[in-house]
Amino acid sequence: MPFYAVLRVVLMDESTPRDESPPGNRHAQHTDRQAARRNDALRRIAANPLDLSPHFPRIAERWEAWWHRENRRPLLLGGVRRDASLRWDKAFDLLENTEAWLSVRRSQCEHTYWMDATPPSIRVDIGPVTIGAYLGAPLIVDEQTQTSWQSPIIEDWQDVEELTLTPHTEWYERVRELLRATARDAAGRYLVCLPDLAGAIDVLTRLRGTEQLMLDLFEYPEQVKACAERLVSVWESVFFEFYDLVLDQGSAPVQWLHAWSSTPYTLPTCDFNALIGPKQFDEFCLPSLRRQASIAGRCLFHLDGPDAARHAPSLARTEEITAVQFTPGTGTPSALAQMEMFRMLQNAGKPVVVVCPYEEATQVARELDHAGLAIIPESIPSVKAAEELEREVAGHARE
Repeated sequence: MPFYAVLRVVLMDESTPRDESPPGNRHAQHTDRQAARRNDALRRIAANPLDLSPHFPRIAERWEAWWHRENRRPLLLGGVRRDASLRWDKAFDLLENTEAWLSVRRSQCEHTYWMDATPPSIRVDIGPVTIGAYLGAPLIVDEQTQTSWQSPIIEDWQDVEELTLTPHTEWYERVRELLRATARDAAGRYLVCLPDLAGAIDVLTRLRGTEQLMLDLFEYPEQVKACAERLVSVWESVFFEFYDLVLDQGSAPVQWLHAWSSTPYTLPTCDFNALIGPKQFDEFCLPSLRRQASIAGRCLFHLDGPDAARHAPSLARTEEITAVQFTPGTGTPSALAQMEMFRMLQNAGKPVVVVCPYEEATQVARELDHAGLAIIPESIPSVKAAEELEREVAGHARE
């Protein structure tokens, strides 16, 4: 019996007690036994090649070294399309047709050149900050812009008591089906990228509305904090439900930056932080982020844009935040202006993921400490250019 089939049987062994109650009616129980089960499954998968990544065990080793800031050369992340004739959108129009959706996404995965330390994966993607949709916020999917958003449903803070996660919510059930089908197809071949689950405050902006939430920080501060804590509990249930769903099919989850970890990790966003100062960030955002990070075990935080960069010192001081990824932001594409911030984070012991234009990648590799450094070069013109960049960055390795 193939390894991944054996692993699927082990994970679904009826002798292992499983809580079969509906996920929306219980808090996820992250017990030591469950954590050991997940970690064992992830390590088993990391030890075996994938059909689309024969060197995956080595990639997994490099990522584990990166989490501990023990890697000797930077990790490069990203993919380059091999066949421009394929459709390369997110196939939003096929979300209700699992087989057709998976066929399109599988073809994309198979015709991508996955750079250096990038494990091949298919992302179950219905847009950003999806937990709001699982809680019943109407989801508007825009095929033209390839994104989605939600209409707020909290008109009064008493409405928070009505927020319930149930397995019958349209989008929650749909995503679970897509994850299950993708994971079954992925076993032994590629990995499964989870949908964006974000951080509690970003979910709250979807449920309440950004402008209204800004006012609430002054008018209803305690309600905001309490709701953020409640949303972490919702996230916990969804996060482990999705992780176990993928592992039960013999595949393994990654998050949307493609980082691998042999133990569960979360990749929270807090784009709302671009609108507030450090004091408000520490008071309203950081507590729920710290709890989310502690529950997952590892946390790679998404810091988006120059207005969010002001919060990097808080992240550097926060033990629960394992690593930080920075995106320069629309209109400010260069990452070179933030080199001091990256050095500060590295000096605080945080691995960093730097998104930068393709042309800047070599300079970033040259100027930053390689220990705990990963780079996502954007707009790579060709597979040949990607291969040349891999050689250039490898040539800068510090033995």
